[in-house]
Amino acid sequence: MSFELAGDADPGHPLVGALLRFCLTEVEQRLCDALAAAGYGDIQVAHFKVFRFPPPENERPIDLAQRAGLSKQAMNYLLLQLEASGYIRRISVPGSSSRLVSLTEKGWKVAALQRGTVRQIEREWERRIGRERFQTFYAVLQELSDGG
Repeated sequence: MSFELAGDADPGHPLVGALLRFCLTEVEQRLCDALAAAGYGDIQVAHFKVFRFPPPENERPIDLAQRAGLSKQAMNYLLLQLEASGYIRRISVPGSSSRLVSLTEKGWKVAALQRGTVRQIEREWERRIGRERFQTFYAVLQELSDGG
């Protein structure tokens, strides 16, 4: 199907999904670089789904999976990797087969580094496009993220 048939009046410009993906890819790459420089090179982009805001604190794997848009099996695979590397711990719930996930001290250091790196990116973007435009950009993203 051509762009004209799809009703795309301006096929030479990327749509909003592509623009958001470009920004996300930049953020992810900067996070990977910062983590590697700090000695956390074993953290991969897929692991970001575990560390995303808010980081896990006594959460069930199924809840983490739903929040991340993953299957329970995919989330458990990531959790196994992070547990083996010392970033998370799983605690058994007495009287239940459930286990709760929390970050370890090492995991909280990663979460803090990620948050600090993203804050740095925000400051750079603010300088690049101006404070008022960045605040508007951020407010619009918040509004759209709320499902409003």
